[in-house]
Amino acid sequence: MRKSKWGRLASLFCLIVVGFGSRATASQSPTAKRCGADQGRPAQRILAIVDVTRGWREYRSVSDVPEVALGAANYAYLWVGRDRNVLIRMQEPTEDFAVYTDYCFDPTGHLVHLKFELRTAWGWGFREEGPILKGLLMARTSEFFCTDTEKRISRPEQAADIADWLKPQLYLRKSRLPFFKLLPK
Repeated sequence: MRKSKWGRLASLFCLIVVGFGSRATASQSPTAKRCGADQGRPAQRILAIVDVTRGWREYRSVSDVPEVALGAANYAYLWVGRDRNVLIRMQEPTEDFAVYTDYCFDPTGHLVHLKFELRTAWGWGFREEGPILKGLLMARTSEFFCTDTEKRISRPEQAADIADWLKPQLYLRKSRLPFFKLLPK
């Protein structure tokens, strides 16, 4: 894929936002609280897939992750919380939007809470958050919002065009994560 200056800058921006927190995650989310993890601190592990032939790899810091074009990489950040819970934030930046999903796994590796957020280049986003019960997200929060103000808005017309992107990918067990082999046992 062609690496544009904008793509490299946007990828770096997305990494910086995740590495240091954003306005949307400045306060601890219910998912981070459930896990007992502090996303205000640097992630303890940073994983990325920037080349499908080489697969997922671990990096020492955000600055060590190679620059790639938007849509060509996925990122994961790991925090160990209290009681051996694990919080994993997966991030998928593309040209038109970025997807952030926080997964809270209990010590047995079961998904117990999830936060999902999609932010679009059109100035709106969608977020859901809640516990996982019987393999389903029981969203306590589910709303469209303005990305500038973070305030709730009505469903935008473009939402119908990207309906599949408005659904979080559920990994009900930590062992189902695409980078599981890189995680501590």
